Amino acid sequence: MLISRGMIPIFPFRSQYAETHYKFRLPWSPLFRPWPEIFIDAPSLAVPGQTPPVYLVVKDADYFPVKIRSMQISLQFSGKILKQELDFDRSMEENLSFTPLSINWPDQPGLFKVNARIRVENARGKSREFLNANLPGLTAPPLHILRLEAALPYPSGWYAGEMHCHSDYSNDPVEYGAPLQVLQEAGASLGLGFVCVTDHSYDFYYNRRRYMERVDPEANFQAYRQAALRLNARKEALAPTLIPGEEVSCGNHLGENVHLLVPGHAEFIPGLGDGGRRWLNNRPDLEISDVLNRLDSLPGFAAHPRVRVGLLEKLIFRRGRWHEKDLEDSELGHRIGGLQFWNGSRGRDFSEGRAFWVQQLLRGRHLLPIAANDAHGDLNRNTGVKIPLVSLYQGRNHVFGKVRTVVRADNNSISGIQKGFREGEITCTDGPFLNLKLEENTLKLYGKTISEFSKFSKIHLFGARSGDKRESVLNSWEPGTFEFAEAIPLPSSLIYARAEAWTESRKLAITAAVFPGSTRGV
Repeated sequence: MLISRGMIPIFPFRSQYAETHYKFRLPWSPLFRPWPEIFIDAPSLAVPGQTPPVYLVVKDADYFPVKIRSMQISLQFSGKILKQELDFDRSMEENLSFTPLSINWPDQPGLFKVNARIRVENARGKSREFLNANLPGLTAPPLHILRLEAALPYPSGWYAGEMHCHSDYSNDPVEYGAPLQVLQEAGASLGLGFVCVTDHSYDFYYNRRRYMERVDPEANFQAYRQAALRLNARKEALAPTLIPGEEVSCGNHLGENVHLLVPGHAEFIPGLGDGGRRWLNNRPDLEISDVLNRLDSLPGFAAHPRVRVGLLEKLIFRRGRWHEKDLEDSELGHRIGGLQFWNGSRGRDFSEGRAFWVQQLLRGRHLLPIAANDAHGDLNRNTGVKIPLVSLYQGRNHVFGKVRTVVRADNNSISGIQKGFREGEITCTDGPFLNLKLEENTLKLYGKTISEFSKFSKIHLFGARSGDKRESVLNSWEPGTFEFAEAIPLPSSLIYARAEAWTESRKLAITAAVFPGSTRGV
C-alpha cells in the first residue's frame, strides 16, 4: 500500500472493517496476505416489506485482482437449510466494491443464518475456497438476519436513526467504511428514517481510495456532502435520509482529543489531532467551543464520552474523555446537545456514560441521551484490527442500526430531523418504544413493543427533586404486556423526570428527560 515518505502513522488498536495490507515500513506482517479482503455482509434486520440486501464485499482488488469463480449461499431458518448456487463468475479489480447478491428468500419471518462458500482465483491462477470471509486468523460466523413479522413499534411522526456511523470517506491504514448508497439501502431494510453519517474529520484530508495521499479536505468534504444529497434526491419513499456530517476531533479543557458528532453542517470543520498521520504532532486543531461556535443553531453531540482510553492512545494520540467542564456554555452561549453514551453495547462505558448523563441532569443541564453504534460499515458483525500488524477481532456490538435514536419530527428531511433534535422529544432503544411527556401537570408514559422484542417486564420512572444529590425511582411497573400507558400527577418541586423500559428479552428503551417549568429541547 502507499506510504508517505518520512511518516510512520500510528493508529488505534481497535477499529472496524479491517484493513489488513498496511505494513507500516516493515517487510512482513502476520495479517498481510497477497489477496484482497473478501467477505459477505448484510443488515441484521429486515422490516416487513423489505428484502434484506446481501453484499459481497471486496477491498484492495486494485492491488490484488481476483476472479470470483463460484458462490454457494446457504439459508438456515426454522430447522431448514436452503442452498442456492449463484451465477457469479467475474473479475474484481476495484479498490472497494459492494456487489448485491441475487438470493431467493422464503416469504416468511424469523431468524435467518446466511453462509456463503466462495471460490476465488488470483492473477497467478492460484485458487482458494473459504466460508463467509478470508480474513486472517478468524473463522467467520454466519450472518444473522431477523426478518420481522410486525412493523417496528414507533408511532407515526417518529423516525429512527443511526446517529454515528462511517462511510468509505473514513479510510485509513487500519479501517474503512461502506459506501453511502450501501448505508442508505441497509437503512431501508432496518426501518430507519435517517442516517447521520459522521466521517472522521482527519480522514477528509486524505484520498478515500489512497489513504496516505493528501487532498484538499474542504473539497473532499463537499464532494461527500453532495454525494449524500444526490442520493437523498432520488431515494425511494421508504429509504432513510442521509445526513452528511463529521466526527470532529477537537480539544477538551485539558487539551486532549475528544470527538464531537456534528450532523448536517454545510462547511468542513478541521480536526487532525488524533488522526495518526502526523506522527506525534497530535494537539487538537480546535477546542470544543471553537467547533460549537461554528454550528449556529445545529446541535452537536459528545461521542462515546466514557469510552475506555488506553495508555498508548493517551500517549501517542493525546486522546481523553469528556468532562463536566467540557459541557459548559461556550463564549457564544452554544451548548452540547446531548451525550452519545450508548455506543452499540451495554458495557462499562454505557453504565458510566449514563451515570455521567444523569449527573448533568441533576445540575439542570438539558442534555439529550443519544444511542448509536460507531459502525464502520459493519452491517452484521464488526470485524477489525485488535493489534496492528498482529491480530484481528470480531463481535456483534458496533453493528449498523443495532441501537438507534428515535426522534419525533414533522418529517425526516435533514432540516426536519435537526428541528426534532432541537425540540428534544426522543428515545434511545435497541427494540421497544417508550415516550415520556409532561401535559397539564401530569407525567404521561407510553410504551409499545412487538413479539420479536418480547413483552415489557419492567418500567421505571426516575427523577430528582430540588435539593436531591441523586435521582430516585418515582414509580415502577411490571406490565407483562406489549403496550403500556400510564399517567401520574407531577411530583412537587421536581427538577426532572426520565424513564426506562426493559423487555423480557433484555431489550431497553431510555427516554429523554423532561424538565417542569422549562422548554424541552436543546
